[in-house]
Amino acid sequence: MAATPTRRKKRLGRFLRDLREAAGLRAVDAARKLKTEESTISRYENGIYKPTWAAVSVLLTLYGAGDEAEEKANALYDAASVTLPKIRLPADSPKAFRELVNTEREAERIFSIETTVIPGLLQTADYAMAVFATARETSDVDELVNIRLERQRYLEDPENIELCVCLDAALLHREVGGRKVLHDQLQRLLLLIEQPNITIHVIPFESGAYGNMSGGYQIMTFGDESDSDVVYLEHPAGGVWVENEHDVQLFQAMFEDVRTQALNPEESAEVIRAKVRSLSK
Repeated sequence: MAATPTRRKKRLGRFLRDLREAAGLRAVDAARKLKTEESTISRYENGIYKPTWAAVSVLLTLYGAGDEAEEKANALYDAASVTLPKIRLPADSPKAFRELVNTEREAERIFSIETTVIPGLLQTADYAMAVFATARETSDVDELVNIRLERQRYLEDPENIELCVCLDAALLHREVGGRKVLHDQLQRLLLLIEQPNITIHVIPFESGAYGNMSGGYQIMTFGDESDSDVVYLEHPAGGVWVENEHDVQLFQAMFEDVRTQALNPEESAEVIRAKVRSLSK
């Protein structure tokens, strides 16, 4: 299997490249010191391969890095060594969706607006089953549900990622899968908002028009200023990535406007509880 570049490995690689260039050295100089090929140094610096710590130490010495640089390199190395949960995707998965699965695991924060359905990262198995079953999916529905549940695992550790979601109030009333499925789904939301890394805002009907009412989107931010924020727009055939800085900023401004119109987390939780009580009758 080919090595896969990740943002974490790329951060380490960029840092090593910047140190090398600041020292006035070429990739071939680093390769000679490590007794390896110049192409290997290129793979390190492009985040394709993660070097051993012994190799990093040699390069730091070669580049004349001080204690501060070594400390940062150590932190970047540890981050690049984190093993992310492996998710096996169907062979016919759209490229944009594959990128979504990999990108959301490496994000530091996800900001999401949802207008039609509870976000996949928060769905119960039965709710997800109902969504996929009515979407004319060509892939095995059980497999798709399992993938969705696997993607949720990364939310379990509050240190991994923060998720902030603005939900249209209509989602609390649309009985996806039936009354019982919606009841259990809203109960799950109440459990999830107890986690310190998950925040939910309900957009009340009284807010009127807001933001991008034609569909939801996700904004993903990362733990390094060299990683630009991105936006993911999902559609029935896959999804589209928005990476242009100006366009991303428009989505970010829209999200903040919507969050201002939405209820605060405590008010949102009470609205969800009230709906759960209604569904329990």
